[in-house]
Amino acid sequence: MTVMVTIEVPVELRDRIVNLASRQHITMVEVLRRAIETAETEAFWSEVRATMGTPEARADLQRETDLLEGTLRDGLEPEDWSEYE
Repeated sequence: MTVMVTIEVPVELRDRIVNLASRQHITMVEVLRRAIETAETEAFWSEVRATMGTPEARADLQRETDLLEGTLRDGLEPEDWSEYE
């Protein structure tokens, strides 16, 4: 669904959006969509780095890895799936 909204932006920002859209042969909406997606992705990874980069998080991950390590060696012979490739 598409909704029409009006937002006030400085003329300089509007001109930058128009310029970028023109150079990339996309719409102004697409410029904004890509900018928001980029900002969301950067925010996500920033949060991941902040939480997973702590010593506690690394220790938790190591404990989980150690706990699950044995599941990789179940004693079964590998199956041959080459006929399905």
